[in-house]
Amino acid sequence: MVFAATVGELVAQADRLVEADESVQSLQRAIELYQEALLQEPNRADLHIKVASAALWVGDGTTGGDALRWFQLGEQEAERALALNEANADAHFLLAANRGQVANRKLASPSIVADLERHLLRALQLNPRHAFALHMMAILLRDTPFFLRGYLKGSRNDVERYLVAAVEADPNLARARLDLAQYYQGVGQIAKARAQAQAVIDMTRPTQKRRWRDTDRPAAEAFLKKLPAR
Repeated sequence: MVFAATVGELVAQADRLVEADESVQSLQRAIELYQEALLQEPNRADLHIKVASAALWVGDGTTGGDALRWFQLGEQEAERALALNEANADAHFLLAANRGQVANRKLASPSIVADLERHLLRALQLNPRHAFALHMMAILLRDTPFFLRGYLKGSRNDVERYLVAAVEADPNLARARLDLAQYYQGVGQIAKARAQAQAVIDMTRPTQKRRWRDTDRPAAEAFLKKLPAR
C-alpha cells in the first residue's frame, strides 16, 4: 500500500485535534487518523492508547446506544496496548474505564467489579499519582452494590482517600473535585464541600474542557445553591 501521509504526520494532526477541540466530531476524526497510522505501524502501543482514550471521551459525549460501540472500541484498543506493553498505567486505566462503561450497558458477570479493580490497582502500582485511576477507584468503591462487595479488595472507607489523592494528583480534574464535594456534603462537612465546588467553578485550565464547560461547572453551580447557608 502507498500511504498519503507518514505516521508522524498523521499522529501530529490527530494530537492537534485532541488538544485543540474536545468535541465529539474532532475526537472521531482524531481516531480515524490514529487508526490510519496504526495501519502502517500496528505494534505501536502508544497509538492504541491514544485510540482507547479518544474512544472513551467520544462515548462519554455520545447519547443513546451509539456510545456502546465507542466504549467497545476503547476496550479493544486498550487490550491491544496491554498485549504490547503490560507495564503501562494508562492502558490499564483505559481498559478499566471502557470496560466499566460496556458493563453498564450490557449484561456482565458479577465478578466484573473485581476485574476493574485489578486493572485500576495495577495502574496505580505503575503510577501512584494517576488521577483518573484514583478517581475511578473511588467511584467503584462508592457505587458497587452491597451484594457485589465481596469481589472487591477495597471498601467504602477508602473512598475519601482516593478522591483526595485524585484531586491532589490533578487539581484541575473537575469531576473528581465535584465527587469530593458531594462526599463531604454526605458526611456533614459543608465548608469543605463548598470549597471543592467553588474550586470547580473557578477553574481556568480544566483537564477536560468540554466536560467542565457543559457538565461539571453547571453541576457545581447547582450544588452550591443547594448547600445550607454559611
